[in-house]
This record gives sequence, structure tokens and C-alpha cells, in this order.
Amino acid sequence: MYYNGEMRKIDFLDLIPETVAELKATEKIQANARLRLRVQFLRLLKSGQAAQLKQAAELIGITPKHASVLWKKYRKQGLARLLELDYRARTPRLSSEQTAQLMDRAAADGFGSQRQAKEYLAAEFGYLYTQQGVSVMFGRLKIKAKVPRPQNVQAVPEEAAAYKKTLPDG
Repeated sequence: MYYNGEMRKIDFLDLIPETVAELKATEKIQANARLRLRVQFLRLLKSGQAAQLKQAAELIGITPKHASVLWKKYRKQGLARLLELDYRARTPRLSSEQTAQLMDRAAADGFGSQRQAKEYLAAEFGYLYTQQGVSVMFGRLKIKAKVPRPQNVQAVPEEAAAYKKTLPDG
């Protein structure tokens, strides 16, 4: 924003109707860190600690472009709208029937590795997942690898069973 060769200054004191005390109180009650950061951004501008959007952005650790987006949103829609998150979850690729089929397969046979699960998803449903995508999906569905407890390679199961029978509690 240049005006006659000089950068035009925005008068944040007049453009932000809330007081510094109101912004500080609003900042304290925000449970979400992103929303707290947005109010802090406005508070820095209103209090004069930051004279420009770029300075406020540097102080709170966001990019100047994001600061500009936040400022425009605040100017057009106000503080209440700025304190709403616009997050929309992506719809999962697998349908509920496919997810149930995957869960049944995991419960019955299990997967030796996430690579096997990735190959299963590609062969069965035609979806190409990355290894990280399979990992995130397994975390969400609470599917864990079925790994047997480690055993000594020289152990003889019959001897172990016979030994357990001779123990006082066995």
C-alpha cells in the first residue's frame, strides 16, 4: 500500500473498536491456541506494540501474508467471526462397509506390516495409500500390529511347559 511514494500507515487504534483490556480478556478465555494467537495479533496492533501487520506477524510467529488474511477477515466480518475455525474434516476414502471389512481382516489375520495393509487396500478397494496414510488410518481406527512376544530361538516349548508344572503355583 503505497501512497505518494510512502507506505500508508493504518490507524489500528481507531479501526479496532475493542479495548486492549477486552482483547486481553478475550485472549485469556480462548482454549484453542490458534484463536488465542488471533486475538493476541489484534491486541498487539491495538496497543501499539506493533505499528504494522508485518511487525505483529513477526512477534507472534506467523507470515505477513497470513497476518494480512487475518486483518482482512477481521475488518470484513468482525471479532466473532475471526474467532471461528473454518476447519472441515476430509471425508474418508473408505466407506463404512469397507472400513468394517478392513477391521474384520485386521482382527482375524492381522497385518504383518503396514506395507501389507497398503497392498491389501490397493488390491481389495483400489485405493493407493501412502505408508503415512495407512499409519494415520490405523491410529484413527485403533488397529495395532499383532506381534508375538519375543522368544529365545533355543527354547523348547515342551520343556518350558513341564517346568511350569513343577512350580509351587503351577
